[in-house]
Amino acid sequence: MPPKFKFSKKEIVDSAFKLVRFKGWDMLSARSLANELGSSSKPIYSYFKSMEELEETIAKKGVDLLYEYMIRERTDDPWHNHGIGYVMFAQKEKRLFRALNDEKHIKYYGKYGEIIWETLTASLPDYPPFQGLSGEQVYQIQLQRWLLCHGLAFKVSNPLPDGVWDDEMVSTVIQQGSTAILKGLKIEFFSNRL
Repeated sequence: MPPKFKFSKKEIVDSAFKLVRFKGWDMLSARSLANELGSSSKPIYSYFKSMEELEETIAKKGVDLLYEYMIRERTDDPWHNHGIGYVMFAQKEKRLFRALNDEKHIKYYGKYGEIIWETLTASLPDYPPFQGLSGEQVYQIQLQRWLLCHGLAFKVSNPLPDGVWDDEMVSTVIQQGSTAILKGLKIEFFSNRL
């Protein structure tokens, strides 16, 4: 009969996530996690084949938290809410945002981020500003707007000492930038049809 461990897989993931969220990937090891749990590392390896498997689970949990930020209602425009939420995640979860985007873990961020992209895009089938646009055109608008959001997200997750971005400022920049991208690309799309 296999040994029974006093920690569940969820407890291990939650403890590991907390370490990464507040201290970064460098603080996560089987030993540091075992210390956090007050245990040996044996329970960790009973649930995960490797630390890399655990890291992917943590990255998915981080992207799930990002999704929660992106679907939170902040304005009456769901598309703007997606962008504002993305940047606010980076602003409020600085260390986690940077951890998810580091060289080693960005592959997981991309993998699970793609699911968010598809889910949020599918949530806007009747979004009035996208009416009359092809799927490719909507994709181009979404891509340009993501570049704006991602750039601003890096800015707010690595602020200069005198560079303070509050929620209102983030909201204003994303709404103005999103509107400019949408209007500008629509003009380009429709002028190319002539």
